[in-house]
Amino acid sequence: MNVTRLAVLSALSALALTATAAIAQQPQIPTLQVCNKTAARGEAGVKITSRADASHTGTFRVRLEVKCDPADGYPSGTLTLAAISMSDSIVQGTLTATTFEQMTSTGKHTPTFFVNGRCRAENVRGCRYWLMIANNRRPGAQGTPDIVSFLVFDGTGKRVAYGTGPVAEGDLDVTDTSN
Repeated sequence: MNVTRLAVLSALSALALTATAAIAQQPQIPTLQVCNKTAARGEAGVKITSRADASHTGTFRVRLEVKCDPADGYPSGTLTLAAISMSDSIVQGTLTATTFEQMTSTGKHTPTFFVNGRCRAENVRGCRYWLMIANNRRPGAQGTPDIVSFLVFDGTGKRVAYGTGPVAEGDLDVTDTSN
């Protein structure tokens, strides 16, 4: 009987230790920040009707001229989200990228571009952004408009701006790639 109790107690102790280890924060290794040969450029206005109200137009503008060549090793260029006027966003006005930490694109027929890094925006400490552009059509062509999506956090992890919508005017161009 004592042997059975000892075995059960040992098993429960092992489960408790396993559960405690599973709850503990595990160290995370950051992803490699390697870009592929890519470029994105242009200027466009995005309109999201559901983000408009009495105080906001539901719009933002994207201006960018960015590139990355793995031979150089680092992404570079300029990226600005301007005239942000959307409900449910703390950031209104202009957001400027100050670094490009990762930049990559994929796709041949509708190249899609991803970039993230640090930014500067009024009253935002620790500004970090993520941006995606889907280059769905060439200038003047009919069909699905280009799509822009962005997300911005402050240093505490609080979302301070976001938006996803179709390009209403202008054009954004992403270099196509076979990967």
